Amino acid sequence: MINQFLPSLDKFLETELQYIEYFNSKGEKDVLGRVISNMKGTAEIQASQGVDAWLAYGVYLPAIERIFALHNGETETEFYQRTQYPQDIVEAYTLKDHDIATLIAADKYSRIHQQTVAVNTSIWALNDQGRSIDLSEYENRLKAKI
Repeated sequence: MINQFLPSLDKFLETELQYIEYFNSKGEKDVLGRVISNMKGTAEIQASQGVDAWLAYGVYLPAIERIFALHNGETETEFYQRTQYPQDIVEAYTLKDHDIATLIAADKYSRIHQQTVAVNTSIWALNDQGRSIDLSEYENRLKAKI
């Protein structure tokens, strides 16, 4: 069972709607694409300082990557074949039909842990019973260009 740091739509729906409203008011036609671009830009800045920001997303990284892949035109099947991520982890950290809310939840999780967890940590707890994910085991995961 996965129970660590699960996202809740109740916590992130309002912020998701604010993002959509804000970017729409600026004439943005692809709000999700803009959010993805912003996340990638932040990761590049951190990589220039030797930090793999993608690892800081911890348990959310597989869900983030799925959103990025599908937005880029990759199919669900292609995504799972390429990454080899366990589907239950991806689904646990995805707010179904709310990609932007999922990315917001991931960003919040990342910001909290960047203050308390060692930089470039790859092992993240999924529950209190010892189940974890070691992101370094996934060769095709999203990685910073350090």
